[in-house]
Amino acid sequence: MATIRQKAPGQWHVQIRKRGFPTQTQTFRTKRDAQNWANEIETEIYRGRFRDQRVGRALTFGALINIYLDEVTDHRPSEASKVSERLRLERFLREERKLCAYDVRHLQPEHFDEYKKQRLNAPSPRKGRKKISASTVKRELTLLKRVIDYKKRELGIQINPVNTTDVARPAVNDERDVRLERAQIRRLLEECYAARNKFLGPFVELALETGSRRSNLLRLKWDDLDLAKRKITLRAIKNSRSPEEIKDHVTGLSPRAIEILESLPKTDAFVFPVSSDSIRKAFERARERAGVPHFWLHDTRHERISNLIEEGWSIVQVMALTGHRDVKSLKRYANLQPNFIADELEKLHSRRASE
Repeated sequence: MATIRQKAPGQWHVQIRKRGFPTQTQTFRTKRDAQNWANEIETEIYRGRFRDQRVGRALTFGALINIYLDEVTDHRPSEASKVSERLRLERFLREERKLCAYDVRHLQPEHFDEYKKQRLNAPSPRKGRKKISASTVKRELTLLKRVIDYKKRELGIQINPVNTTDVARPAVNDERDVRLERAQIRRLLEECYAARNKFLGPFVELALETGSRRSNLLRLKWDDLDLAKRKITLRAIKNSRSPEEIKDHVTGLSPRAIEILESLPKTDAFVFPVSSDSIRKAFERARERAGVPHFWLHDTRHERISNLIEEGWSIVQVMALTGHRDVKSLKRYANLQPNFIADELEKLHSRRASE
């Protein structure tokens, strides 16, 4: 069925004819690639799984990205996800015009391998960073894979060229192991409460009490609180399993968290009527004054989770507070103090010695 001939150096043309099926043609750089493709198509025909390979050629990668933006990105339930995804894809359209001009069917893993290498060596637009981080490049590749997956079957693409087998993701080490001593936490909170932004102190202390993300606390409304029943509803928490699904999380409040919330004025529908940028900048100034410039606002979540585990909470109890859906994700936040580990080992030694 398959006819393979060399049209020019580095151009091997394949034509597959089978009665009852549309003729399939493709050009490859090596004869081996041409033979492998022909064998794959013929096998799919015999097994009854064939899809017309010609459709993908009518659509460029750039056009597919625009379709994805209109049909998927713009319908994301989370505004934050919608904005970040659009920014990533629009940057790709703007800066990767050569790759966007390829017909989708002609995309190969080496195109994205080259893209990965180029991005990892690109200068970072963020202050204080020399190059684009590996985690950023990994997220970009994952997003590009989702774009192709969206029309993969419709376009007759057998293997996504951005699959993880052929395009290895850059190694990412984004686990934070930053813990503060109690005296450091007290000093940090003192500086936060002394800040000109009067919401900073309550905001940071509530983050330490609840282990909540900055975005969730900024979205918090008074209607999301039931202080009489000691409950809080965190809206649209991060959902890595299904980013297209909005997930709210209801959890309990500590006595101190209730005190903090009761002390705040109800001047707005939002508990913290301030912008994310104003909180971030105010916190950066406060941490400098407190002598802990390495401590990020998100580290309050690490601190709370680690503290609860050290206090003897079970994994199930901690997940009920934080909203984590699997232990693997939770593990990234559990950074136990060395003296806690040593104390636990001493207890174990004492018990065995007394047996």
